[in-house]
Amino acid sequence: MTAPPIDAMNDTVTRNRLLAALPVNELELVESRATLVTLNRRDVLYDAGQPLEHVHFIVDGIVSILSLVGERTGVETATIGREGTVGMAAFHGVPSAPERAIVQVPGSAYRLDVADFREMLPNTPSLEALLHRYAVVMFSLASQNSACNRKHSIEARCARWLLMVADRLDTSTMELTHDFVAQMLGVRRASVTEALGALEKQGLIQTGRGRITVVQREGLEAVSCACYSIIRNVMKGMLDNQN
Repeated sequence: MTAPPIDAMNDTVTRNRLLAALPVNELELVESRATLVTLNRRDVLYDAGQPLEHVHFIVDGIVSILSLVGERTGVETATIGREGTVGMAAFHGVPSAPERAIVQVPGSAYRLDVADFREMLPNTPSLEALLHRYAVVMFSLASQNSACNRKHSIEARCARWLLMVADRLDTSTMELTHDFVAQMLGVRRASVTEALGALEKQGLIQTGRGRITVVQREGLEAVSCACYSIIRNVMKGMLDNQN
């Protein structure tokens, strides 16, 4: 997709929390090099072991980082929405990553070529500082997800995951299938169907064909494991407090 004029981009680009926090001169530099692209469901933004070509600042939609456990399967270790960026390996000077980044909810993003991104960094000290913070968020998110997948029930994990996705989309209705949720959590589809059914019987969610709606958020938070609040507080502390 062709990049729109900078004036047209400005309102959209600042929907990404990292870019919204930048001073005007740095934001304009990013805008001059970025291209607004559409993110389609199942798009692979980078694949395991392959050269990293782009960095994406998410405007809307959801991208999952999958740790691969087979040729075609993986378990989600991080969920990224408009609070973050995809392609952090480039920030650390690493040419590729061992994970796969796949779009789970369609949206859009500002894309930069890796070469342009690295060339730009010395002139964007505020962005560099934010990305150091975001790297800590990503490490904490992956660590907490790993612990959660090992210790907590599927029902609690489903509740936590739905809350995290809803937070990033700013909506209560999400286009998600049972198969996809099962893949993200690394469990059988039947287990996810059972867990979602239990949440629906409690009046916390409503499910339909390829769609899940959070009906009672406070109740869903009560069912969720403590990992949800831990991850939310880490993200809030790192990205909102920039002193």
